[in-house]
Amino acid sequence: MGRESLPGNSALYLEDGFWKLSWNDQSQIVDTSAATPGIDPNTANHPIWVGLATGPKGLSREEAQQIVWKMIVSQARAQKVAQHSSVTLGEFVEKKFVPEYIASKGFSGRMHYQSMLKHVIRPEDVDRIFAVEPRRPKVRLQSVADWPYLGHLPLRDIRSEFVQQLTTVALSSGYSKQTVMHIRNVVSTIFTYAQSEMYFSGENPATAVKLSKVSRPQPSPLATSDVIRLLGSMRYPEKEMSIIAILTGMTVAEICGLQWKRVNLTETETVNSDGEAIPPKCLLVREEWMRGQLGSVSKRRVGIIKIPRPLLPIISRLSRNPKFTGQGDFVLTSRSGSPVNQTNLLTRRLKPLGLEMNIPGLSWHMVRRIHKELNVEFGAQFHDRMMDVAKAAFPSDFKDSEKWRSTADGELPY
Repeated sequence: MGRESLPGNSALYLEDGFWKLSWNDQSQIVDTSAATPGIDPNTANHPIWVGLATGPKGLSREEAQQIVWKMIVSQARAQKVAQHSSVTLGEFVEKKFVPEYIASKGFSGRMHYQSMLKHVIRPEDVDRIFAVEPRRPKVRLQSVADWPYLGHLPLRDIRSEFVQQLTTVALSSGYSKQTVMHIRNVVSTIFTYAQSEMYFSGENPATAVKLSKVSRPQPSPLATSDVIRLLGSMRYPEKEMSIIAILTGMTVAEICGLQWKRVNLTETETVNSDGEAIPPKCLLVREEWMRGQLGSVSKRRVGIIKIPRPLLPIISRLSRNPKFTGQGDFVLTSRSGSPVNQTNLLTRRLKPLGLEMNIPGLSWHMVRRIHKELNVEFGAQFHDRMMDVAKAAFPSDFKDSEKWRSTADGELPY
């Protein structure tokens, strides 16, 4: 740490083999040497012993400065926390946590926190903080009498037993262990952020709250033949959604939110209406469709995906649809042109298909996991092996593509 980092009215000096710190309220002092520059220790205010300067345990000037700096930061932090000592958890969530921390998350992240916060502070307050429109009041969560909400309590007064009571009541009310774990983790995140913003000091009250580990039975990986059989039993749009997820690893929300302006099937780089450059035969992951809204993906999900060779004929066929292929249209749409509803498809198509084909727990998460499993199995040959899967599941797309290749001057982009 440089000398200039110390406050101007302070001086770190040597006296009788010790490092000492002096404060002077009448003048601005700058420490410029190892002696006592510009300050008379006898007239300085609040001299503080820092440590030994000589001997085997003696501190160097830099080490002494580090100690002084920690003392100053610690005192400033204590003063800052004291200023915020009466702020309630609800006020902190509204004024700091939501507009600063949650606002930086992707759409799915914001929706997750909004959902979980309704178990920590009153649901009506959460709706107000997130500016939720008063629509469909019958399905909106309402406050529960005697629920141990934490919103009205000052941050300084919340202890681990308060959080333990919240999780205990949630479990006894029938919430799954996974949901209760999410509730506990949200409380922990609130206090971690409060500590970083100097609204709270001390141990995070959610840290000591222990929950039994949630164990999820993992179904056996599907063989390639099972994947072909599964895709062969599907129809539009879950069939296309599944092959895109299996070949690219995209989430179903990202697939539903993919627009044509983010897709480039040509051999050259293009620039879309948003001014984004898209490399040849690539797509951009920028947004996701979830709960009836189009929102930005989290920063870690933003990226460019090279369209796998087995997927190009399928997307090319979709691009030749006479309807809904404008820049702002979605790659997969309903008959009306709106994005497909992943939740409805899960309930109406995937779940019954899983029962019919004896694939327990068939879900979009399982479909996406196939991408990881086959990637591990096939390694560098993943896309070559998946070509056979795609041809078996979408024979007409590949038949049409071969016909196009043999009759057209241009070459099919795959």
